Amino acid sequence: MIIPLNSEFEKIKSILSKLRSEYMSGCKKADIDPNIPITERDIVAEIYGRLRKEFLKHNNLAVHCEVKPAPNVNASTDVLKGLPRIDVAILSDKGNRTWISEAEILQAKYKKGDIEARFSSIPYEFFHTAIEVKIQSNVKDAKRDIDILKQLYVSSKSACNCFFVLLNARGSRRDHDAIKEYGDGENICVIEYTRG
Repeated sequence: MIIPLNSEFEKIKSILSKLRSEYMSGCKKADIDPNIPITERDIVAEIYGRLRKEFLKHNNLAVHCEVKPAPNVNASTDVLKGLPRIDVAILSDKGNRTWISEAEILQAKYKKGDIEARFSSIPYEFFHTAIEVKIQSNVKDAKRDIDILKQLYVSSKSACNCFFVLLNARGSRRDHDAIKEYGDGENICVIEYTRG
């Protein structure tokens, strides 16, 4: 059983489950609907858009893609360069500390000046929700992403909900079951679908 880490767990799960249902509907016919997501970036874009529209408009939160969870604002550039990216993250300020101000401190460590507008590294504690996405059913790759989420789950001081979304209509049922079992064992909510 997945233990929700903050009160919005069910709302976010519902949004992700709706996307799953739509994907399933587009895959039930003999031919796959050409308008369903066919790449990871498609799914990430769908999640990003839905969270901004359906969830964030009533909350003081921010959604971003491909951000790196950093141990803290004092992390060295060597540590920052080796961090994995989270496909979709919801970020939350903590009292009078903002995630953007600490992201600016971390980004300044790269010494790129004004040539780069991104803030790719954010301390763990500002992560409200983390979502990893796969559209292929490689068990080894899926476990690696689940392990990344587990590390964030354990390290986060902000009660970060973690989701692993696996939508692969052509995947193996055995592989999906193995991925789901592994995710459940790590307290990561796996939302998956395959016709296999």
